[in-house]
Amino acid sequence: MKRNIIIAAVSVSLTLLALLPLTLSGTPVVNMDTELETQIAKQFRAPRLPAKWDAVSIFKTAPLTVALVYGRSQGCADATPELIDDTARAAIDAGLDPAIEAATVATESACNPFAVSSRGAVGCQQIMAKLWSAKYDFAGAVNLFNCQENMRVGAQIEAGLIVQYGTAEGIRHFNGTGIGCDTCDSGYTEKILRLAGKY
Repeated sequence: MKRNIIIAAVSVSLTLLALLPLTLSGTPVVNMDTELETQIAKQFRAPRLPAKWDAVSIFKTAPLTVALVYGRSQGCADATPELIDDTARAAIDAGLDPAIEAATVATESACNPFAVSSRGAVGCQQIMAKLWSAKYDFAGAVNLFNCQENMRVGAQIEAGLIVQYGTAEGIRHFNGTGIGCDTCDSGYTEKILRLAGKY
């Protein structure tokens, strides 16, 4: 009796070992001889990748993309891992290219969360609160001096402008040149796109 149990255990083990390479590859096992082998194969089948794996992979590559852009910018070369991650997350959540988000932050504030322009633009992404106060609660819910919140709102604004006007014109509108701003930088769009590696 003991001998039969050992032989059965060895047989199941050998069956599992034979099935393992086939099931881990994600390829279904065919020509099963018994119902037991079919059940074992189902238990050991490797999980399938999501249907839209490319969309998921941005979560892995976005921080690297942001770090590369910040590394090319003198003011952001020493960006912390937290700032890099926050920038990538803000871009992904808004549906904005992480390289464009990072280039905008680098150009606008050199990664300084306390930057304030002479025109009243505030924070990492230099948001003009007076222009966007109808859409965002800057008096309560959104602290523009908090870089994470500033970039979240800035990425939403810039992504919306890019959807509305296209990439180059959307970036120009974010700077203000698209709405008749005499004091805005005429080379702004080119700076952003070049720093983002889009030229």
